[in-house]
Amino acid sequence: MLQLTNVTVTSPSKVILDQLSLTVSAGEAVGIVGESGSGKTTILKLLLGLPLNDLVFTEGSISYRDQPINPQKKRVSYPFVGTEVAWISQQSSLGFNNNRKIKHHYEDLVKSHQSRVDEMRSLEDCLQMVGLDQLQIPSKYPLELSGGMMQRVAIALALASHPKFLLADEPTSALDVLSKESLIETLKKLRLTDHLTLLFVTHDMSVAKELADRVLVMKEGKIVEEGSRDHIFQNPQHSYTQKLLRAIPKLKL
Repeated sequence: MLQLTNVTVTSPSKVILDQLSLTVSAGEAVGIVGESGSGKTTILKLLLGLPLNDLVFTEGSISYRDQPINPQKKRVSYPFVGTEVAWISQQSSLGFNNNRKIKHHYEDLVKSHQSRVDEMRSLEDCLQMVGLDQLQIPSKYPLELSGGMMQRVAIALALASHPKFLLADEPTSALDVLSKESLIETLKKLRLTDHLTLLFVTHDMSVAKELADRVLVMKEGKIVEEGSRDHIFQNPQHSYTQKLLRAIPKLKL
């Protein structure tokens, strides 16, 4: 479904992605883990057509359903983004207009899908999926909601179009423990009911353990270890993977 082959991206001062290759099959959930600055988010920028700014795509190939992706410095409009492919940003609240109610953001989203309007989930259904009040939230302005609630609103809107492929950048970072657990269960359910394919990046190893079928461990632009969830969490081979696992907080009672 998705394939990156020998992808290299550089900044003026360093290599961001170094000969990186990965594949994601239909229906699979792949988690990319690693510390900040390892290159995780740059992968999503390439796939979404977001501006690369001072970064340069220097080598490699990317394709989605055998359709080539050609990253550029300026924003690129890929026809599958926003329809078949949806995404969740780490700072989703920045994409909202504080002068417009949540229901108006949903209406704008529906209008943008034009011929697919009849296929969209209702706002009430979307909010219910992420555990938000279906009666009160639509009439709220973004500034009236907490950061965690706005993250869940963004996730709800991302699910409105029945996406087949969901890209997520630290989707749980703004959520409290209970909201995080609820989102993880929602995504697990969608994988079964909608055959959702998932590619997400996170520094939270517990999220990867709950959601991923396969885990890629990144360090300094390279994938240093790759394997099934059980392999990574039960029998890690690379010293960096072992370091990440040792850093998982232990609950003290």
